[in-house]
Order: sequence, then C-alpha cells, then structure tokens
Amino acid sequence: MKKIIFSLFVALSSVSAVQAADANAGKEKSATCSACHGPTGVSASPMFPNLAGQNDAYIIKQLNDFKSGTRSDAMMGPMAANLSAEDMADLAAYFSGLPSSIEQAAAAASSGTSTDSTSASVASAAGNVEVLSSTPAAAIYKGNVAAGKSKAMVCAACHGADGNSLIPMYPSLAGQSANYLAKQLADFKSANRKNAVMAGMVAALTPEDMHDLAAFFAVQSSKAGTGESNEVGHKLYLGGDATKGVTACIACHGVAGKGMKQAAFPSLTGQSQEYLTQQLASFRNGSRGNDSNGIMRNIAIKLSDADIKAVTQYITSLK
Repeated sequence: MKKIIFSLFVALSSVSAVQAADANAGKEKSATCSACHGPTGVSASPMFPNLAGQNDAYIIKQLNDFKSGTRSDAMMGPMAANLSAEDMADLAAYFSGLPSSIEQAAAAASSGTSTDSTSASVASAAGNVEVLSSTPAAAIYKGNVAAGKSKAMVCAACHGADGNSLIPMYPSLAGQSANYLAKQLADFKSANRKNAVMAGMVAALTPEDMHDLAAFFAVQSSKAGTGESNEVGHKLYLGGDATKGVTACIACHGVAGKGMKQAAFPSLTGQSQEYLTQQLASFRNGSRGNDSNGIMRNIAIKLSDADIKAVTQYITSLK
C-alpha cells in the first residue's frame, strides 16, 4: 500500500512539474544535451536516444531515476546529478515540444535537406566552432587526427565538440599535450586514475583509439582564461612557497600555463576553477595518484585550502 501511495505521489509531482515547466528555459538548458541527443532532439549517433517529441512525463521520470541511481548510466548519472526538479521539467517541456524524428525527416525530405550529418549536428551544438580534422604536423602524433575526430563524438557532451568544455566540472582537452591525453586515457582504463564516468567511456578503447583521440584534441585551439587574477595565487604560481617547500607551478606548467608537451606536463589554461580545485584536492588526499613520481601529490599535500583557492583563481586568468 505504501509503495502505491509513493508511486502516486511521484506521478502527481511529475504532473505538477510538467504544468509549471518553461520550454524556452529548457531550450537554453539543453545546450549540454545536444552533443549526444542532437540540437533538435534527434541524435546523430545510434548510441543515444532521440528526445524530440518524447512524452514529457517520461523524460522527467528518467532524469529523476538517473539522479537517484534507480537507473544507472555512467554518463547520465553525473549529467543529472545537479538538475533540479525545475530543470528537469523545463528540459522535458522543450524536448517534448519538438517535432519527432519522423516529422523532422519528412520535413527535411520535402525541403531537400538532410538530417543525417553527425558532424553538422555536433558543430551546431557547439555553436559552430571550428573543429580541425587534419594537420601538417601529423607526424608529431602517434594517432590519426581525422580518425580521432570521428571517435571524439561521444566525448563532446562533457568536453565540447572542439575540446573546450562548457561544463565546469569537466576538463577542456583542446590544445592539450597528446602524450598527456593518451596517458590519462590509459590510466583511466587501467584504473591507475579512477573516475566512474571515464572508466565506462574508456573500457572499449584500444591504444590506437587513445592515440587518435589524443591527436585530435591536441590540434584544437584552446580558449584563453576568463577569470580574474589573484595576487596571492600569482606569487604562488610564479615563485612557490619556500617556507612550505612548495615548488613554483611554472617549473612544469610554464609562465603562461601552457605546460610542456614533450614532457607530458599538461596545459592549465582554459580550465575552470572548479575542475582545477577538484584535481588539486584529489592529489592532496591521495585519491588521484597517477602523477609521475608523485610530483603533484608532494606539492598538493603542502597546500592549504586557501592556497588552492588562490592559485586556481590565478590560473583561470591565464591567456
């Protein structure tokens, strides 16, 4: 009896949410959904479902289930984790109001246009960014840039179509060292670096896939930092802290935060403060330990919360 009452309560809550939904707000919030589900709610990949024309109550229920863990998915779990009931209702209202895939296909056929373009869908979802698929410096990379572009479609939802993430909790990959990226993918697969989402994403990747993806993201253009500078962080980044035995960040990451590609020291520019803070905290508490010779763990363990806040704030200002 209690289960029946609870089910009725959930159903009524969903109905209330649907009635209060704002489709226009849902359209704005759907930017992060479009890389996988398509900018018009019709996915270009058979891996991901079409949302256009879907029942709004069903969409809300699935998002709630992903958030609660009732429905398990390595990608959707984190995507739904921070959604409020209002967010879910708005997204559901937007997608349910879109023409279904059949209707869109019929409209495209009558107008002589095609909807079967994966690249176009992702480019549109990312705001028509320029995505490179070839490079005259291909010999530098073990991977194939063009092959990496195709394989990177599933990465776009979190990391952006061109490797510049729009979601603060996920890192930007554009312009990153290919050696570094390939190592991280291998570490996620071996569990030397632990992350529930990435573990699922890399499970089927071959070494060739990893090098192709690394080559593709390495030749993309990273975006300059947009954060405000921080004087304390500036001093810590450039000079370290001798009293604590903290090495200056520039030793590995350079004055401009671009890293040292051949040594596989990562670029830091364009990363969000949230992501940088998360990684320093992980190195400090030991939950991340795939740094070469424990370099980052030895530094991070000497940093206070205030140090981390200051230096990550400064890094976000690097161009």
